[in-house]
Amino acid sequence: MITEEIRAELAEVGLDCGEMISRFMDSEEMFLKFFRKFFGAADEVVKGLKTAAEIGDLAETERKAHALKGLSGNIGLNGVYGPAAKIVADLRAGKTDEYTADLDKLTKAYYRALEISQKL
Repeated sequence: MITEEIRAELAEVGLDCGEMISRFMDSEEMFLKFFRKFFGAADEVVKGLKTAAEIGDLAETERKAHALKGLSGNIGLNGVYGPAAKIVADLRAGKTDEYTADLDKLTKAYYRALEISQKL
């Protein structure tokens, strides 16, 4: 069960539990199932994104950010989705001056959400 305390913590990383539960046929259990699965799928993507950014592989950074945008969008994790979407848009537009700051926001939100998920 998602307590009010955990709902508040998730809201800090951009996840509106009420909205997402309604998207999952009003089933908290179903939402939690997919929320937990998200981290299994996203973990390697986040690691790959960080590695690509560290070595300056912009094409791979864009691909990994795009994958993470989709994964995080599916569960409403906007603290990850927003920065991922911005990285994708900026890199596709040839803007390379802000993606590292956005990557920092993304990883902080991701790891905070992972920490919260371990309470569930």
